[in-house]
Amino acid sequence: MDQMTAGQLFLVSLPEAMLVAALGFTFIGFKPYLGQLFIIGIFHALVSYIIRSFQVPFGLHTIILLLAFILIIYAVTRLNLITSVLAGLTGLTVFAVVEMLIAPQLLVITGCKYEQVLADPLLRIYFFLPEAAAIILLVVLCRRYRINILSYYKKVKHTGGLTSSSDDKLPDEDEDFYVKQYFPLIALVLSPVLLLALLNIVFFVSRTESFSDAYLNLFVTFINLAVVILAGLSAVSIKRIAKVVEVECAARQTAETLSRMEALILSIRKQRHDFNHHLQAVYGFLEVGSFPEARDYIKNTFSTITTHGELIKTDNHEISAMLYTKIGLAEAKNINLEVVINCSLRNLPLKSGEANSVLGNLIDNAMEAVEHNTGEERLITVELTRKSNEFIFTITNRGEPIQQEIISKIFDPNFSTKKDRQGLGLPIVKEIVARCHGSVTISSSNEETIFTVRIPAKKARFFDEPG
Repeated sequence: MDQMTAGQLFLVSLPEAMLVAALGFTFIGFKPYLGQLFIIGIFHALVSYIIRSFQVPFGLHTIILLLAFILIIYAVTRLNLITSVLAGLTGLTVFAVVEMLIAPQLLVITGCKYEQVLADPLLRIYFFLPEAAAIILLVVLCRRYRINILSYYKKVKHTGGLTSSSDDKLPDEDEDFYVKQYFPLIALVLSPVLLLALLNIVFFVSRTESFSDAYLNLFVTFINLAVVILAGLSAVSIKRIAKVVEVECAARQTAETLSRMEALILSIRKQRHDFNHHLQAVYGFLEVGSFPEARDYIKNTFSTITTHGELIKTDNHEISAMLYTKIGLAEAKNINLEVVINCSLRNLPLKSGEANSVLGNLIDNAMEAVEHNTGEERLITVELTRKSNEFIFTITNRGEPIQQEIISKIFDPNFSTKKDRQGLGLPIVKEIVARCHGSVTISSSNEETIFTVRIPAKKARFFDEPG
């Protein structure tokens, strides 16, 4: 390793450490005070001077400096350790890339050799200036356009003198959760970049014959070991990413379900609010002797109220929300969709999404079947029942009957009686039901068409209620 004079220590190493720290903080979305940067720079410059004095081999000294840099950030700013690691790793990685891109070009332009730069204090300072300018430009651009890898830190916060650059607020526990979840992924992305930059610099410098072959072989061995470790961590991170994606999908489905349930609850509250008005209307019909009108009014009102109330019986918010949505869609098309639920779906072996796919496709087909009917023929009945050890879904419509020769083909992929349809709904239903060893049957006559789905129930646990 090369030695540094006191002048180089304060004119190169100190500002270099301050810029690397500023860069790291910028990429995690924090804006430190100048005094904190200066303290970090002082301590890091001293550590760098000590390491160089002990003649630590090139490459290894970078790893030691990174660890020291992280600890200094942690001690000075009092950020949590993971955030300190991200700041140090990000800053040093980007700096290594900048140095990798600029230093070789400067040597080519000036015609100087690497040994000359290390030996001449003035050249060393001159070579540092373009790198410093590039880092300052990066810091300015990232702050100007709010570019950072931890953009979730969007709040005004004072932590050891640090303040974030945004005004939005998030709870501390949300920040900690985000850091713990995504830190392995971010570190896994940055670490190979840092290793590649170091490897590039080492091989470039090796052409100046500053390193022996034995050291180069040792350094390559270290890089190979690091690659093996990163490969193992990649497998773990891929699994974590899959879990995060799964959680995100589940969260979106839950949010959609909650939105639908809110609409269902609001609808029931409106019905309760209007109940007195319905009683007054019925009372008025009875007072004037309009008994048929009173009967029809009660029938229509009762059908609407019971249909919405039935949805609560499923014990499954996702299925209830989907059925509520289908009821609203049917009402928009002036179709009467009646839902009768005679059991809980607690032990249904299908996932909520699968059950919704089965019911949703069958209800959609039923609505298509009755959309050309008029009056009372625009009726669809959905009944969910449990008998013995199986669940039974019955979807009945009064549309045109299905011909017998078509019934045998109706579950085939891409088969459809309509030219503009792909015919995927019923094959999907059959595939889902078959996976749980269930069955789908069709009964069609001039009066009505009935789709019956039978799904074996899960074995109830001793604390489950019987269906």
